[in-house]
Parts: sequence; C-alpha cells; structure tokens
Amino acid sequence: MGSTALAMKARRSFADDRPFAWCLLGTWLLTAATHYYVITPASVLGVVAGDLGTSEARAIWLVSAVPASWAVTNFVLGVWIDRLGDYRMIGIGTVIVVLAGIGSWWTALDGAFLPLMGTRLAAGVAVGVIWTASTNLIGGAVSAANRGTAIGVFLTSAPAGFALGQLSVPHVSAAVGWQSNFLLTGLAAGLAFALVTVGIRGLPVTPPTNTASVGANFSIVSEHRIVWYASAMAFAAYSYYLFMNSWLPSYLTEEFALSAELSGLLAAVFPAMGVLSRAGGGFISDRLLGQRRVPVLQAAFLVSLPLVVLIAGTRWLALIVAALVVAGFVIQLTFGVVYSYVQESVDADVSGTALAFVTTAGISGAFSAPIVAGELIELSGSYLLAFAYATVLTAMGLVVSVSAPESRRS
Repeated sequence: MGSTALAMKARRSFADDRPFAWCLLGTWLLTAATHYYVITPASVLGVVAGDLGTSEARAIWLVSAVPASWAVTNFVLGVWIDRLGDYRMIGIGTVIVVLAGIGSWWTALDGAFLPLMGTRLAAGVAVGVIWTASTNLIGGAVSAANRGTAIGVFLTSAPAGFALGQLSVPHVSAAVGWQSNFLLTGLAAGLAFALVTVGIRGLPVTPPTNTASVGANFSIVSEHRIVWYASAMAFAAYSYYLFMNSWLPSYLTEEFALSAELSGLLAAVFPAMGVLSRAGGGFISDRLLGQRRVPVLQAAFLVSLPLVVLIAGTRWLALIVAALVVAGFVIQLTFGVVYSYVQESVDADVSGTALAFVTTAGISGAFSAPIVAGELIELSGSYLLAFAYATVLTAMGLVVSVSAPESRRS
C-alpha cells in the first residue's frame, strides 16, 4: 500500500474519519512504544552501568545507539518509503522492533554490553523507519489546512513514550528487572501495528510511483533550501531535547541527592509537556497564523535559550521544575511544526525522502548530544560545560530560525 490518495485529502477531517483515526491511534501507540524503548537505559542509568560492569559515560551509548543507527540509515530508507509505501515500511519496522526487544532483553540478562548495543543499533534502523513513514502517512492523509495539527497530534507520541519511560522504567526495574522493559516494548509495538492495519484498510491509497535512485532523490530534495533550514533547526532542537532527557535524571540525583524514582518523576515533566506543545504548535500554526510555520519555530528557540541557562545556574529545585515545564513545552513546539514545514514545501512523490533528510539531521543531534555531554561531564567533573553545549546549540537554532523563509504553501 502506498501513500494516501491526494484526491481524497481535501474532504477529509482527521477528527471525524474513522479509518484515519485508527491509523492515527495505531501509529501513535507504536511510536510511543519505540520511544519508551529508546529512553529505558537513561531512566536507570546507574543500575544499568552497574549490572553491565561499565561507567555511566559508556552506558549512555546504549541510549545514543538507537538515534545513531537511525541517523545513518534514515535517508536511504526514506527513499524506500517513497518506493514501497508507508504502510509496508511501518510493518517491516515493527517486525524488527519486536525482534530487537526480545534480543535486548536476552542480552541484557546476560550482562553482555556489546551484544546489547548491537540489538539497539538494529532497533534504531526500525525506529527511524516507523517514525518517518508514520509522519508521511499522517501528513498525507489530511488537507493542508489540518496538516500541522494532525502531524502535531501524532508527534505527541514521542514525549508520551519518553515520559512514560522516565516514570515507569524505575518501577518496572525494581519489580522484575530493568531488562524486562525491552520485552514490554516489543509486545506493545506488535499490538499497536494491528490497529494501524485495521485503519489502513479503510483509507484510499495509490501505489507509489517513485523509482528514482538515492542520489537522484537527494538531488531533488537538496534543491529546496527550506529542507536545509529545517534540518539545522531539527538538529539544534533534538540535541537539546535528548541531552535533557538523557542526563537530567542523573543530574537531579547527583546534584540534589534525589532518589532515582523522584528524579525520574521530575525529569518526566520535560518530555511530558510535548503532549501539549507538539499538537499545540501545529494548531497555532494552522488556525492562528494561517499555516505560517516560521514564527512558531522562532518563538520556540527564543524562549528556550534563557531557560537552558536558568536550569544550569539555579540551585532552587522548585525553580528548576518550573523551568522544565516551560522549556519542555516551548522546545517541542518545533517538532509539531518542522515536519509540516518540510512536507508542504516539496512534491508529494519525494516527501518521504525529504522528511527522512530532516529527520536524519535531527536524530544526528539526538545521537551526538548525550555522548558529547557525557564526555564534557567526565572531563570537567561537573555538568556546567554540558549545559553550555546545550546553550550554544539552542542559540544556533534561534539564529537559523530568524533567517529561515516561510514554506511555499503557507
């Protein structure tokens, strides 16, 4: 099955179309499950490092392994999304995630660091496929007037998965071992894909028509300067987002002597705000700004910048929590808008490739930020340089957003 037929989009509202609602629910749950899988080691990093006989700076690679393989392979796989269609690629990705969940559980029980890393690298390829194909499916199934809102609603799945991981992983780990979280993700992914299958049967679809090579598709999408602007902003936003999600629990535990459960609860505030902001950014852009995307992106970086400094500089825990609420909300406004910004600026037959291009840039930031931060923390013995790195990235995003052009269909 290919992308949703363009002729049907104008009459479809994502709120009242039952097949589309099933697809939205299924892809939402599937992506939430995969992001739970991504964040699992970070939620109990000290325990994971101890059981595997390694340092926390090395154990954080288990978190970065997923976005690493996602970033390396996503652009090429974006071409295959345009060739085989969204649904088929989501199905392939789900099978790999289920198998990787079982493999991660098994290797983690053995305390084998490198084999566990291997299963998570394999999972990262599939997580990227699911994310990009699902975004393309959801954005292609609604009218332009509803695209930002629909994609924004779908993208709330990622912070929901992260927040659930920060909250639940410590409790699951205490009850049945941290390794069991990997099995839970595999089971949840399989059930979620069943819902996508129910929905896709009621959607009108057309066979994919793109047969171009990777190089040809790259040439096409690289001619759109909006793709480059969006990629730079995605890199900055995802870098900051994953830095906070990866190191915030350890920061709160070490600097404020909090328990792992309480640190996880407070850290969950940051991604959880995306459940509101990712959908809200699309709604604001669609309804209040006449489908203009750039003002939302500019506001997100402008407000985020001083909050990074505030979180790093204050010793007042209540102020940190308040800053996390605001920072988690505003930085994730970008995620609800940047994919619409790109999808509506390229032709439909290369939209999967374009989204994969931007996702590759964003996930490169998600991969590198936790590792760079870990090295800076280990080098300096404090978190100050790591927060400085996040500040520089946020400033870069602001500079790019100020000069970015508006999308061509806004």
